[in-house]
Amino acid sequence: MTEAESLRSFAVALLEDVGAEVRDDGTFLWLVLPEAVQATLDFPSRACVTFDPERIGEFDAELVAPGSYLLEKLLTLATRRGRWDLGRLDLASDDWILPVLRAAPGLSQDGPFDIEERTEQPFVVFAFRTALTSDEKREAFHSVAATLDGKEAWAVPWPLPEEGLRPASVPGFAPDFGPAYRRAGEILQEHMRSGTESFRKASLVALEEEVRRIFRYFDGTVAEVRDAAPSGAEDVVRAIEAERDRRLAEALERFEPHAVASLCSVRVVFVPTARVACRTEDGQRIEVRLDALTRVVRGIPERVTEAGPVPPQARLRLDTPPRRTKGVRAGARSPRGSRARSRSAAARRPGP
Repeated sequence: MTEAESLRSFAVALLEDVGAEVRDDGTFLWLVLPEAVQATLDFPSRACVTFDPERIGEFDAELVAPGSYLLEKLLTLATRRGRWDLGRLDLASDDWILPVLRAAPGLSQDGPFDIEERTEQPFVVFAFRTALTSDEKREAFHSVAATLDGKEAWAVPWPLPEEGLRPASVPGFAPDFGPAYRRAGEILQEHMRSGTESFRKASLVALEEEVRRIFRYFDGTVAEVRDAAPSGAEDVVRAIEAERDRRLAEALERFEPHAVASLCSVRVVFVPTARVACRTEDGQRIEVRLDALTRVVRGIPERVTEAGPVPPQARLRLDTPPRRTKGVRAGARSPRGSRARSRSAAARRPGP
């Protein structure tokens, strides 16, 4: 599934969920929006949406893409829904265990694989939207699966396959997401560790270059002023230096790196799982756990590398309580913040 297809699926599901009429002709979404949704999206009652940058403006179409004004509004609407959905994974075949084990790194491909238990277990799949900001903004979506008790959690590829997933109804099922959410946040921080540190270092390098540029410009200006008027130039020099200090303070604020993660979907899925006794590549007998949804094998011993432990790095700030929508993936780079307004909003409102 491409990024545009993921965004389209997300937008259609969300808009239909909030009561909008959606007609998808393959290129555009033609919308009829309830009054409450119009206010949130800053859209008229009838609107046109596209996911192709080349089609912006046709039929007054508004673009949905990473960093776009409308996507920001859709995500705001999504996080306000405050619900979670429940599903069940139905498989056409039970022959999923061996292919997953044979694809897992670190396990002996010669077996034996002794299936000790098959069961169905509820997993919570959290989708997080992350934003790394300094003078630029990098956004992405990440998915983490967890057991309800929070004892296990692991990063999973996005998007998860939809094949076999169907809505489920379990009367009286009212889980406490707290333990799973806290553990998922820890896994997300570990998963984002290297990317966050790389972004921080790049921001500091950019700050250093900006500081050098500011000093070079203002020091050169001061030298020119003093050369032009050796006496009586101190008042001008002080004004120039005050402006330099102001620019330096602005640079420090602008280039300061921040990392924030917001929860944008929660899905509980009842999934076929298995517990299997097997061997590692070096012959060690172990017991692993796996499931048919994420197809991640847990319980394989981690290899110790010569590089030693990973040093502590910047932490993501989780600023959103558990909520529910259907998330999508995005990894594009966009300007810091989405300050633009939609075409329809600009047409209906006077400028600043």
